[in-house]
Amino acid sequence: MDTGNVDAGNAALVGWDVLDSWLKDLYAPDLAPMVTKTPVLQHRLSQLYRIDNITREAKTLVSQIQSEATSEYVALSAQLLKILQPARLAPSDLPQPTAKALSELSQIAVDLGLSGTRIEAFERAVAAQTMSAFEQRQRIERARDQIRQVQLRIRASQERQRRLRKLLEARQSDAPIEEQKTREWLRNSAIVAQKNDEYRARLEQLEAASSTGHGRGGGELEYIKIKELDSSVDELQKAVDERKSTCAGYSALPPDIQLAYVKLEEARQTLEQLRTDCENAVAAAFTTTAKRA
Repeated sequence: MDTGNVDAGNAALVGWDVLDSWLKDLYAPDLAPMVTKTPVLQHRLSQLYRIDNITREAKTLVSQIQSEATSEYVALSAQLLKILQPARLAPSDLPQPTAKALSELSQIAVDLGLSGTRIEAFERAVAAQTMSAFEQRQRIERARDQIRQVQLRIRASQERQRRLRKLLEARQSDAPIEEQKTREWLRNSAIVAQKNDEYRARLEQLEAASSTGHGRGGGELEYIKIKELDSSVDELQKAVDERKSTCAGYSALPPDIQLAYVKLEEARQTLEQLRTDCENAVAAAFTTTAKRA
């Protein structure tokens, strides 16, 4: 052994005090030989020390196994004698097949924990073993059913997660488009509201001009028509307010691709119709005023 290997195994070395005591016990009653305490010799003696400990432990284990086997053999012999004594028989008096069968029967009785080999005891033991096995099979079947249910739930959960992930990805990809449409809807609503205010101011000017520049009868007729137009404008204003409220409600909710698209299309068409109605109402008011003039 070279010095490098000795240094690598220094952590596993046994102390010299332990080795000296071991050598004294090993050579007793003679004296232990005198040795030169070098690292190489210490390493080799440490290996021998461990081999000797393993050998001693193995001998102890073998002795315990032999003792247990002897105890089992003695118990089996006692059980066999207990069976043969009522018949005044000895194992040596029995034929070899009979002795073997009795030995096996006694072994089965020992394995089942029976105190004798009467048929009733075997029947009770077999019935108990059968019931235990049946209950064990039932527990196994219940466990299998639970495992199948858990697996089904896991697959269903995975499918729901897949669908939710797909829907989330679709919403994330289409959200900018829907947000842009919502902004356009709000902008159109603001334009319609601004036009409505402008039309209302013009109608008020027309109402004032009609009441001061015409006769009483014509002024009353013109006033009635202007009031009718004013009522139409109020209704249009309410419709615009409702659409703006609906828009605010949709903008507060998470974007749903299909529903948002349909609602935005309906709102756009309604806003266009409101804008056309406002323009037609104002144009009709101006035309009527011009004819009266």
